[in-house]
Amino acid sequence: MTPGTQHGKTLLLYFLAIWLPPALLIAIVTALLVNDQRKQAMQAAVMEQQAEVQTAEKILSERLSGVQTDIVYLADQLQQLDSIPQTTGLFDTFQRHHRQYYQIRLIDAAGQERVRVEWREDHPQALPRQALQDKSYRYYVQQGLQLPLGSVYLSPFDLNVEHGQVETPLRPTIRVVTRTGSNHSLPGALVVINYDGQGLLDALGRLQAPSGAALWLVNSNGYWLHSDQPEQTWGFMLPERSEASLSRQHVRLWSQMIRPDAEQTLITDQATYYFERLELAGAQQAPGENTLGPLYLVSQLTRQQVDSAHSVNAGAFWQAAALVMLLFALLAALLARSIAQRRASETRLGRSESLFRAMIEAAPDAIIITDAEGTITLLNEQAVAMFDYTQDELLGQKVEVLIPAEAATRHVAHREGYARAAQPRPMGMGLSLSGRRKDGSQLPVEISLSPINTAEARLIFCAVRDATERRATERQIRRLNEGLERQNTELQAVNNELEAFSYSVSHDLRAPLRAIDGFSKILQSSLEGSLSERDSDYFNRIRKAAQNMSKLIDDLLTLARVTRADVKLASLNLSRLATAVADRLLENQPERNVTLQIAPDIKVLADPALLQVAMENLLGNAFKFTSTKEKALIEIGCMSKDGETVVFVRDNGVGFDMNYADKLFTPFQRLHSASEFPGTGIGLASIKRVMSKLGGRIWAESSVGEGATFYLQFARIGAEQ
Repeated sequence: MTPGTQHGKTLLLYFLAIWLPPALLIAIVTALLVNDQRKQAMQAAVMEQQAEVQTAEKILSERLSGVQTDIVYLADQLQQLDSIPQTTGLFDTFQRHHRQYYQIRLIDAAGQERVRVEWREDHPQALPRQALQDKSYRYYVQQGLQLPLGSVYLSPFDLNVEHGQVETPLRPTIRVVTRTGSNHSLPGALVVINYDGQGLLDALGRLQAPSGAALWLVNSNGYWLHSDQPEQTWGFMLPERSEASLSRQHVRLWSQMIRPDAEQTLITDQATYYFERLELAGAQQAPGENTLGPLYLVSQLTRQQVDSAHSVNAGAFWQAAALVMLLFALLAALLARSIAQRRASETRLGRSESLFRAMIEAAPDAIIITDAEGTITLLNEQAVAMFDYTQDELLGQKVEVLIPAEAATRHVAHREGYARAAQPRPMGMGLSLSGRRKDGSQLPVEISLSPINTAEARLIFCAVRDATERRATERQIRRLNEGLERQNTELQAVNNELEAFSYSVSHDLRAPLRAIDGFSKILQSSLEGSLSERDSDYFNRIRKAAQNMSKLIDDLLTLARVTRADVKLASLNLSRLATAVADRLLENQPERNVTLQIAPDIKVLADPALLQVAMENLLGNAFKFTSTKEKALIEIGCMSKDGETVVFVRDNGVGFDMNYADKLFTPFQRLHSASEFPGTGIGLASIKRVMSKLGGRIWAESSVGEGATFYLQFARIGAEQ
């Protein structure tokens, strides 16, 4: 290296030493200003969120309270009437002035509609007597009949259902029920109002915060009733939207919402959420689950909305900072030249110091060097950034300035003791340490210490690492473990309920079906000879329907048992099991010409009971769908795929269209009519559950008229270890 090059490098090092600290300070201040502006913008947006939610809460409370007031008013007015025509007139007049109620009914204590007035063709219309219906089976009637006088029942906020189907276009509805007093001609009767909730949802939709925050209305089960994305709503009523629920898509938010003592604000990396829980005052709910329950109003403000609604003019700040740093650069260049000329003799020392400085700056951790008395002599920019001080503010200060006040006094004694017998101490060491920033806030840290012995004195080398993320991760892991324990408890409760349901189905539903079948057979036999061909056909249809229902219950119970079954994996001979199943099927159908080709000694890792269910359903289907073939062929074989055992069951039956393969394993989905091939549509769904329980999978390939092949992939033998 030539002397000129060396001199130029020296000038550059002096320039950096002079200019870099103020430049970093300017950068930090500028970043703080920009960050402060952003915080102010964020605070304004959060206040807008809260105002939006509180306004929506006021709208909901006022409108739903108004509904309660209206129905109590109607019930009081009915006390003064003594005939159905007068009641009809009252309902007609009231509905003309309250368009939000699209249906008003009077239902007697037996659940029979006595008056029904509803909006038709833009005016109230009373239905004739023959159009009135028995509503005793509806949940809101049953709930209403349990109400004490003067109480009001509010149904869940859902979609209106007509003739077993969700009404289209969708009609959001709340059913409001109260009872009439003893002075009415129908004492104990129910007044039922169908409240059109679309107006309420439209009112929420008209609320728009300046920041563009989305406003959601969520029911007590975590499903959207109102959202900025309409395709998310009514997931509990519309099967095609069943996966759309806040409780599934925003688990962390939902967990906080349902905790009674939780904060009402949640901030994530993607958005800020504010929510309110609405418990309607004044409504005395009847016992049971079919009630309105609490509603939740949620405001979602994304990071992009904050940036777009409250843009921070960072460019102007940074341009000013760059201009100031440029002026500092000119002054630093002049000063560096003067220093270089005066300290030419110190070139070598300066180069060594610069090299050491560069090494310290390159360290990923904050580096602080002190003397034996704890005075800071050197630190890198990572330390400056970590503690929010400038270099000049820390150099020459006692290291206790970076330690929380409650521990600073004790630290002096620890520091002096370490200086007397200094030994390298790695990070961690099981200590929970904290550092103190310039603004007094604390942060968790890990510290390693090493002594540096020089000719002049002993120095202490400190490497400081921010432990915030690691400790937060540990806390998150603890929270997740606690959540898993809660979920396991809930899952056990669900399994117990399913077991009780299965018991009820097995004992309470099949007995009436056997009675229907048996008595129909007895009645048909006793009337034999006097029945017409059509009457005999009716009896046969009754018995067949009862038998089909019994078969469906059996299949559903099998599916439930498969779902709950405990899996005990073992190495099983599938060939032997398949042969036994096929022999039983041939004994039941001796007239069939069926050729069976079962590969010997197919070994799989499975549960004996679950494998029995799978093979009975697969071979049963193969026999059923080859019944139209004069010569049926059923083949069971085995192959290996990616180290796993794959068993196939192939037949030459009617096959199916692969375009509908996605429906094949869905309960109650059938690709052939019941008149062609009887069945309940549960068998393949049970097989899929079996393979899922065994840790495997099932798929199929087929062509119409050319048979079908079902593949069962099992885990390799030895995986049970």
